Amino acid sequence: MKSSFFTVRNSNKLGSYDAHFLLKLSTLMNSGFTMYNALKFLLEQYDVLKQGTKEEAGRMIDEGEKLSEILKVLGFGKSIIMQIAFAEIHGEMINNLKESSLYLENRRATVSKLIKAVQYPVVLISIFIVMLVVLNYTVIPQFQSLYISVGAEADGVVSILTLLLEILPGAVMVLLTGVGAIAFLIYVIIKYTPVESQLKVLLKFPLVKFYVVNYHTYRFSREFGYFINNGLEVKEIITLFKNQSLSVHLSYIASLIENDLNRGDSLSAAVSHIPALDDKLATFISHGELNSEVGKELIIFSEYTLEKIIMKIENLTKRIQPVIFTVLGVLIVCLYLVIVLPIFQMMSVVG
Repeated sequence: MKSSFFTVRNSNKLGSYDAHFLLKLSTLMNSGFTMYNALKFLLEQYDVLKQGTKEEAGRMIDEGEKLSEILKVLGFGKSIIMQIAFAEIHGEMINNLKESSLYLENRRATVSKLIKAVQYPVVLISIFIVMLVVLNYTVIPQFQSLYISVGAEADGVVSILTLLLEILPGAVMVLLTGVGAIAFLIYVIIKYTPVESQLKVLLKFPLVKFYVVNYHTYRFSREFGYFINNGLEVKEIITLFKNQSLSVHLSYIASLIENDLNRGDSLSAAVSHIPALDDKLATFISHGELNSEVGKELIIFSEYTLEKIIMKIENLTKRIQPVIFTVLGVLIVCLYLVIVLPIFQMMSVVG
């Protein structure tokens, strides 16, 4: 089984209005509009949609297509399509639309914070690297020539700093190449290897592991909780997860749980054996099994997991800028010393 974690999909045709569209759809449906009337009304309210897209989506609405299929035409991402497709089964459509809208807003906000945190330092460092390259080909060779002409040698500090600034541009290129190679390797693993193999590899990278585990925990606990609250049996839900085609990861996790359930394990015990799910999830399920509130416990845990993902990204964002500015400050001091110290050193030799 190959992964479709990264997939080529239509670009979002609603742009930054995607979350607004889902929220308005849930509001209209909650106010008594049928999905047909709500969708028909909303399609005409967004000028960002091209006429061809409106016509195609309108035709699908008239033909009674599922909302998940209509959202595909509008270019929504796979994560949203999966949530809506499950909601079409368990019936919590209005809540799902609201939560999907919130999910998109949170994701856009965290991405925006991350970009703002790194864009200014990255521009400064890029300019600094260009300056280093220019200095390595202009100023530093001139100092070396002056040292030779006055019969002096650079002292230890100047030699070390000069060497550092000479190798720094190449070191940065090597580092960027290494990061790019690792990112490409992860992409190849996700794109072309079986789910079992790719999870084993991805779970070895701490930062990647955090995202993989919490993302799958969020998806699993959220949808599983809704299904249970709407009266489906555990084995029915596992069968649905196993046979769906929107997420091969969820299908694989469901097959592992099914094997444990068939051996007589409880749901909490089966979940505890899945490395791609948070260890704490089994505790929540076990608590829910005792008070017959498994569905409620799972939905609460999904909300907790999503908050944890957002907090992790925000904390990472807060740490990036100080680290980058500290490194940049040290490099600027080194550059200043490389320019000033040789001048004083040669003045003392000449004097």
